[in-house]
Amino acid sequence: MIKPNIVLEKMKNGVFSLGGWVLSNSVSSAEIMAQAGFDWVCIDAEHSSVSKETATNMIRAIELHGAEPFVRISLNDEVEIKKYMDIGARGIIVPMIKSYDEIEKAISFIKYPPSGNRSYAIPRCTGYGDWSNEYYENANQQTFIAIMIEHIDAVRDIDKIFSHKGIDAILIGPYDLSGSMDIPGQFENEKFVETLEYIHKKAIEYSITMGIHEVHPSLKKINNFINQGYKFIACGIDTLFILERSKEFAQLNT
Repeated sequence: MIKPNIVLEKMKNGVFSLGGWVLSNSVSSAEIMAQAGFDWVCIDAEHSSVSKETATNMIRAIELHGAEPFVRISLNDEVEIKKYMDIGARGIIVPMIKSYDEIEKAISFIKYPPSGNRSYAIPRCTGYGDWSNEYYENANQQTFIAIMIEHIDAVRDIDKIFSHKGIDAILIGPYDLSGSMDIPGQFENEKFVETLEYIHKKAIEYSITMGIHEVHPSLKKINNFINQGYKFIACGIDTLFILERSKEFAQLNT
């Protein structure tokens, strides 16, 4: 009952993967993004007030349309990670990684022994025990792990961080990264552009899949990222999609 992870399969074949991002706590938004055709949909548990119960229903909705349910956790914590893994997350995105040791810590919570220290149980991810043995045997290989590079301190220690063999991709958090450089939101700033290019160069050097979250996407922007070699791209946020489309028409009232 545990199928190959779509995103991991694409990455093995050097193919890019596009995903949606849900901030609204809405099961319907998660379902719509999966239905639209994204490979994966990320539930943002860091900057929303989503409950574990709502996240469970979001995961069900995402699975219904064949997409991979990912969670951006709120912090690198054993209980936090374990709960989302147990309800069926197929990928974990760890925010604000600044060191090699922080990656080690996250992996120890995500993976079963001998690769980590995840505790055994028979929750939803195991079919409530119906296929627990199959899950225990395959979960380590089918769980996607991405770390977020969103602080200049991580860039300063990039060689050590990128030397870790346990991560499947990195995801640039542009706003936090630019903020840590004292140029918040200035994505055209030469200093920011050079930093992105440096991270990308290092990702190629260490054979790490490069990813980015483009919160205001356009077809042109996403195609540019694909052409630049990004393979793991988050396209927008459900709340911004609604807001921006609504404002487009609401301005007619003025």
